[in-house]
Amino acid sequence: MKNPEPRWYRRARLLGMTAGCAYLAVGCALDLYGEQFVNPDVGIGGTNGDEGGAALDGGTFGPQDATAYSSSDAAAGQNRDARSNVTPGSCDFNGTWGSLVTVDVNWAPQGLNIQTFVLAPGSGTIKQWIKGVRVQHGSSLEDSTVVCGIELPDFHGTQVVAGQTYGVVFPDSLFDDMLLPSFDVAAVVTSSSPGAKYSASASAALLGLTMANPTTDPWPTTVTTATDPDNDGTPGVTVNAAEGVAPGDGGYYADFPVGIPAPFQPVVLANQLHLAIRQVTTITGSVVDCDHIVGTASIPQIAGQYAINSHVVGCELVEGGACTDTQAAFVDNTQPVFTPSGPTTFQSLRLPAGATCATVRSMLQ
Repeated sequence: MKNPEPRWYRRARLLGMTAGCAYLAVGCALDLYGEQFVNPDVGIGGTNGDEGGAALDGGTFGPQDATAYSSSDAAAGQNRDARSNVTPGSCDFNGTWGSLVTVDVNWAPQGLNIQTFVLAPGSGTIKQWIKGVRVQHGSSLEDSTVVCGIELPDFHGTQVVAGQTYGVVFPDSLFDDMLLPSFDVAAVVTSSSPGAKYSASASAALLGLTMANPTTDPWPTTVTTATDPDNDGTPGVTVNAAEGVAPGDGGYYADFPVGIPAPFQPVVLANQLHLAIRQVTTITGSVVDCDHIVGTASIPQIAGQYAINSHVVGCELVEGGACTDTQAAFVDNTQPVFTPSGPTTFQSLRLPAGATCATVRSMLQ
């Protein structure tokens, strides 16, 4: 049996460790307010066995995870000002938050006519980045939110169009110019401590149109309330056809056909689309710590259709000029109809006041 450490030596060693933790708060898993950075009962990617916990599948952050944000007053900025009045170990959720929702989907063509022979069924993942400024009222959280990015999987054509690959690119400027409308997200937490349950009721992100009741109204067959949120003079939000080498098959991305040509006539193509979009989402998750919330997303059905909706309300031809109504309708009927097919994830972290959409996209991958 080893001789016990002298009391004076043990006290000096503990004081040295405490000083080290105060200087290197991140390394000791504590921030300067005494909050535990990772709750031992709620690990990212693990399961909380407590009553207030939930499975935290998919709770991984990008290469610059929020370690720096959760432990540094300088990084968190004004979002931390109110912490001096918060009991150590409890959370003040006020401030700016960035989130990423991912949804695995299957798809099939939208139309039930000859256009269905253009787009092949497929599967992939949709990503949506959002940024919200949150106000907390007790257990209620209210976010004024904007969309900060959208990423769609690539689509493939049938052999009718030689199996071509199509990609839709949402330009960063669409979100970074801060012209898009905001929408509200209402949520509740079961407590202000790590491990609490987080639940957000249905919220609807609308781009390029208005709806009276976007979380409950059926998706319109034809858009009659189109808007121009990106202020480019055309209804809807403008997205581009992907260019260059398509990953996976070694081929090149193709532009979008706007009709089936007559024999021996060239295919007329579009390289820009004007879209009207709705996505309705509900969230269930857990508070990992005062700066991270992770969980799962759910897409409800409205009138028998999952609320990941879009219409092509116009397009621009490769050769110049706008598509005709008939050409735009062809592309609209060729676009995919999405059905959630598997895992969904929700990741959210606190950001410094004044963070941009670019910050959200870079912090959450």
